[in-house]
Amino acid sequence: MNIMMDGRPLYPQGYHPIQQDFSPDALHAVTPLSRTEHPVRYFFIDFDLSVRFAEGDSHLVIGDVGRDDKVPELSNDVPYDAFKVDIFALGNLYYKEFHLVSTILVV
Repeated sequence: MNIMMDGRPLYPQGYHPIQQDFSPDALHAVTPLSRTEHPVRYFFIDFDLSVRFAEGDSHLVIGDVGRDDKVPELSNDVPYDAFKVDIFALGNLYYKEFHLVSTILVV
């Protein structure tokens, strides 16, 4: 699972795609605005490994490839519920990206 941030509120005039401390034409230095005064939105993205289910179809899948290698259910042989794996992966992402980081910053 990946996270994408919409940085437009921080850079209303835009920024260079490679030299992100510069304007889109790479001629002028830019500084991001404050996140507290200009909140950004985050999006969870991961469409390359997704499966689409028709209404009423079983949610059981097989496969041991995923973004989170800590999911215990992943198997090429035993079917597992794809939605339950998504919830586990999302919870693990929150744990690693928010809980552990905030614990490290506080200590």
